[in-house]
Amino acid sequence: MTLTRFTKYPRLYVEQSLDQNASPKLETPQIHYLKNVLRMKEGDQVRFFNGSDGEWLGEVLALGKKDADIKLTAQTKPQPEPKNKAHLIFAPIKKQRMDFLVEKAVELGVTDFHPILTHHGEVRKVNTERITAQITEAAEQCERLDIPTLHKLETLEKLLAAWGGKTKITACLEYFDAPHISEITFEKDKAFIIGPAGGFEDAEKEMIVSYNFVQPADLGETLLRAETAALKCLSFIDRKP
Repeated sequence: MTLTRFTKYPRLYVEQSLDQNASPKLETPQIHYLKNVLRMKEGDQVRFFNGSDGEWLGEVLALGKKDADIKLTAQTKPQPEPKNKAHLIFAPIKKQRMDFLVEKAVELGVTDFHPILTHHGEVRKVNTERITAQITEAAEQCERLDIPTLHKLETLEKLLAAWGGKTKITACLEYFDAPHISEITFEKDKAFIIGPAGGFEDAEKEMIVSYNFVQPADLGETLLRAETAALKCLSFIDRKP
């Protein structure tokens, strides 16, 4: 079985176990998507993944308004070994820009999203349900077999205090004397922290770099919007140690 053979079939995330002859239970929005958006019918094929059992092909046996009968027929991809971690630490931004950031970060390989509260942050809360749905949809579309984790919103101070140096953090700080990010040495597991709209205040910068597991980095002479800064950082996810 080859990847290109099955990519034409739609792909959905489900939470239950997947194996031969299992029947995935779909949520109402998923049923609506298959029936009313894709106009699927009996005999059509759908791919499923759950983050642990690989990807499976299923055949539609029946598709109603509120229920679906689907039988798994074959595994199309085995579950790969866990990836190296890629953490994105960021202050929430406005809705449309946040949508863009989340989608692209999933595509680029982020495994953990860490929203934080900072002094200059323009958004003080996150819609956990909405962002989780965006993460899942992005993973479905970009052929990932895992679902990134959305961590709870907390202050910058609390996150750094609890980090414990498990993964070195690359802190992208504007107007700060630091080597360019292209000159930074990365480990296998990576973490990036970007500032909010308006940037970190000076006291926050000093607090960030006071931790020995933080390495400051410069993103260049151009002042970048938060979502652009995130994408520039994430372009280094695949850089080897």
